[in-house]
Amino acid sequence: MHIELTEYQNALRGLSMPAALDLAATTHGDEIAIIHVEGGGPTLTWSAFRERVSRLRSGLQRAGVTAGDRVGVQLRNQVEFPLAWFAVAELGAAIVPLNPKYTARESEFVLGDAGATWLIAAHDLLENYGSVDSFGPVLRDRVITVSGQPVGTLAFEALVQSDITPVTAYPDQDEVANIQFTSGTTGLPKGCLLTHRYWVELGVWDAGLFNPRRILADHPFYYMQNQAYLMTALASGGAICVTRGMSRRKFMGWLVDHEIDMAWIDEEMVDLAPSDNDGPLLLKRAPIAGVPPEGIALLEEHFGIVSRDFYASTEVGNGTFVPWDRRDLAMKGSMGFCFPTRESKIIDSNLQEVPVGVSGELCLRGEGMMLGYHNRDEVNAELFLPGGWFRTGDIVRKDAEGAHYYEGRLKDMVSRSGENIASAEVELQILLMPEVHAVGVIPVPDRERGEEVKAIIVLKDGAKVSAEEVVAHARTGLAPFKVPRYVEFRADLPYTASGKVHKAALKAEEPLNEATVDVTRLDTRSETRAEAGARGH
Repeated sequence: MHIELTEYQNALRGLSMPAALDLAATTHGDEIAIIHVEGGGPTLTWSAFRERVSRLRSGLQRAGVTAGDRVGVQLRNQVEFPLAWFAVAELGAAIVPLNPKYTARESEFVLGDAGATWLIAAHDLLENYGSVDSFGPVLRDRVITVSGQPVGTLAFEALVQSDITPVTAYPDQDEVANIQFTSGTTGLPKGCLLTHRYWVELGVWDAGLFNPRRILADHPFYYMQNQAYLMTALASGGAICVTRGMSRRKFMGWLVDHEIDMAWIDEEMVDLAPSDNDGPLLLKRAPIAGVPPEGIALLEEHFGIVSRDFYASTEVGNGTFVPWDRRDLAMKGSMGFCFPTRESKIIDSNLQEVPVGVSGELCLRGEGMMLGYHNRDEVNAELFLPGGWFRTGDIVRKDAEGAHYYEGRLKDMVSRSGENIASAEVELQILLMPEVHAVGVIPVPDRERGEEVKAIIVLKDGAKVSAEEVVAHARTGLAPFKVPRYVEFRADLPYTASGKVHKAALKAEEPLNEATVDVTRLDTRSETRAEAGARGH
C-alpha cells in the first residue's frame, strides 16, 4: 500500500518526540494543537504547547527526574497528560499510564511491575491509595499532585510555570517513551515498551493516510488512541479535540460543532439521530475495525463516509489498512494491505509459513514496533521469532494480492471434534441479525466433541428473537460444525477496560446455566424467545 508523505512528514521521521515537537512548533507554531471540547481545559497552539512542555520538563528536572526513570501518570482526559508525556520523554524517561478507575491494588501492581519511582496524578485519585507514606513503590516526596492540595511537596501547577533551562541532549529515537500496559484479559497486564520512534512513525503514517485538521480525541489518554491522535495531529499540523470520554449521544454534535474530519467510527453510528445543528459533516473518510460489509454500506448510504478497516494494536502500532479506492476489498471483509513499513507472513502451529489462502497466525515486522514486553522475557522469547517477526495471536489468511482477512484470535477459538472454530467468525455472522446488539461466543465442554459452541446474546431494546431463529440465521453463513449448539440471552455482557467483550469472565461462569438453551433439544414447535425491552441500553 502506497502512502504519499509531505516534505514536513518525511523530515519528522528519525526524530525523537521532543525534536519532532520542535519541528512542529517551528512549522505550525500558530496552528491550534489542542482543543478541549469538554472540561474547561485550555486551547493551545503548537508553540504554546511546546513552551509549556519546556517549562514542565525544567521543573521535573529540578525536582530530580532523570533519564531512565519511570513516571506513573494517572490522569483523566486533561491537558496535563500530554504535557507530562512530552516533558518526561524529553528527559529520556518514560511514562507509565494508569487507568483512573484502577483500585489501589491494581495501580500498585502496575507501578511496581514497571519499576516506577515517580507518580503524576490527580489529587482525588491519590485519595484512593489511602493515608500512606508511599504509593506502591513511589515515595510520597516523589508524587506530583495535579490540582488540589499536594500530598507531598510537589505541585504540577508550580512545575509547569518553571523557568526554562537548556536541554543538553535529546534522547535517542529508540529510547523507551512509554511502558504501556495492556488490559490483561488473558492474565496479568503486560507493559509494552514503546519508543520515540514508535510514536513518531505512527503519527507520520497516520497523518499521511488521513491528512486531518481536526481529530476527535474521545478515547482515554491512558490508552494508546488519544496519544496516537496527538502524534497524528503533530505530523499533520492539525489539532486534537479532547472530550471527557466517549459518548454515543454527543457524537454527532461533536462531529458537526468542531468540524471533525478524523474520528474512529463503528457500525452503531448508523443508528444515531442527526445532530441538532443539522449541519454537513466534514468527516468523509474514517477508520473502522471489524465492521461487516453490510455495515460499511450503511455508513456510506447514511452519511456519505468512506470507511475502511484499520488493523492496529499497542504492540505493533499500524498494521494493515484497506485503501480508500478499494471498495471491492471492503465489501469482501478484508483488513487490507500492510502499511509501507510493515511486512506480514502467516504461520502454522509449527511456526512455518503457510501457502497463500491458508489460515494461520499473523506475524508482522517493521520499523517502529514495540521493543517487547517489560519484564516478560519468557513471553518475548515465545512471541518474537527470528528475523524480527512478532506473533500477533490473530488468525488471518492472505490472498495472492497480499490482502489480509481476519478470522479470529488464536486463543479465542472453539475446538469441536478436531475442527478449530474462530469465535469472531461466529460472532460476525450473528451480529448481522438486526435484532442483535452484542454477542460473545465461547467454548463449553462436551464429553463427545471436546468443546461445543455457545453464543451469549444481548438484543436491542424491544427486540424479540428465538434461539431457533439465531441458529437458523447462523446456518445461512456458517459451516454446520460452526453453528452454535447453545444459546443464552441476557441483558448485558461483561467488558474489559478497553471496551472488548470480557471472554475470560464469560468462560469463568457456569457454562450451562438455567438460561442456556440447547437447540438440539428444542421441540420444533417451541417459541422460546428473549425480549430486551427492559434492558435500557
